[in-house]
Amino acid sequence: MSNKSFMVIDPSIQKPEISSFNHISSLSSMRYTYLLPALSEEDSMNSELQNTYGIILMGSACSVHDDLDWQKNLQDILLKSIEKEIPILGICYGHQLLAHMFGGIVGYLWGQEKKKGTRIVALRKNELWVESKLGPLIYSHQEGVISCPHDFEISATSDMVHIEGLAHLSKPIWTFQPHIEATLPFAERNQIALHDFENAFQFGTEILNNFIHLVNE
Repeated sequence: MSNKSFMVIDPSIQKPEISSFNHISSLSSMRYTYLLPALSEEDSMNSELQNTYGIILMGSACSVHDDLDWQKNLQDILLKSIEKEIPILGICYGHQLLAHMFGGIVGYLWGQEKKKGTRIVALRKNELWVESKLGPLIYSHQEGVISCPHDFEISATSDMVHIEGLAHLSKPIWTFQPHIEATLPFAERNQIALHDFENAFQFGTEILNNFIHLVNE
């Protein structure tokens, strides 16, 4: 496994989430690769795939319905990864894209207004954590998954969004609508109130840690 790496895909179309990548890569001593399919060479994802043993797909200002060329290439990479049984964690846009790929419905949750802040999310007992638990997580989005895709179960929910998280019934795929990777620069740039940032940061990091350690077992 020492020659392999953890692939972090940042589908940002404006400002790369370098702080979030640095945070993710600080959680273990594994080798990480950082890829920007919308802003740089898309083929690098394909060349890195053979040496990848885990994928984290982060957020984007794009919609899964935009049907851009880089999005099609990204879906091809994800399909190859799924075929290879490579564990995948999708966050925000990643959550929506994976649901969309498996037949779920992604749409506006409350009109086209983007809402942001922190909300309490309930995690249901799952392979990524031992028991059900509640905690605050950072969010910033207007679209969401409004219909559970085939062969998935809802793994997290909240009073604000019914489908906060998904887990595949047989494949190593997990997704979250909230930004479990969010760092202080992300919160400040998105003008998210910081009074509960530390608790949300720690709860999100706990989920990230669980996924990374599961992949590394």
